Amino acid sequence: QTEGKITHLFACTGTGGTLSGSAKFLKEKNPDIKVIGVDADGSILKSYHETGEIHKEDVHPYQIEGMGKNLIPSALLFDKIDEFVRVNDEMSAYRTREIALKEAIMGGYTTGAVTQALMQYAQSHEFAENDIVVLIYPDHGSRYITKVYSDKWMAEQGFVNNCVHNYDEVFKTEFIK
Repeated sequence: QTEGKITHLFACTGTGGTLSGSAKFLKEKNPDIKVIGVDADGSILKSYHETGEIHKEDVHPYQIEGMGKNLIPSALLFDKIDEFVRVNDEMSAYRTREIALKEAIMGGYTTGAVTQALMQYAQSHEFAENDIVVLIYPDHGSRYITKVYSDKWMAEQGFVNNCVHNYDEVFKTEFIK
């Protein structure tokens, strides 16, 4: 779709297979491509990438399924990843719902997480007009109907009326009876 042109790749990290395989392939074609791994707040991967050490104080429970680890996956090729962005549960959940509303893409929780990582990255990195940024959306939303797409679940997590962007009214689910 990009005719082989890409400047940035964003993908979530779980076992590391998708991110590492994609990064390896793309960097063989163009070593200047920036590969950004997305890590969950509560996981050790970002700090391990930066320091080469496991920081146990980074580990705490988180809701985002399928990404982040409290161990180092053998499939994760850290040398192919330029940077990691750590995202939290709340903003990833709101971003998931925003994508569904604005783009009609019913992605899962990690779809929201990878998009949230892009938004955070863009706050401290400037993209050029000709940059081509690719995000890998690794999941679909059908597994999350009773989670991020549920107002009740969001409230149980403390995500309702707690979001800094005040998305609460915008992302309120409407049920038609």
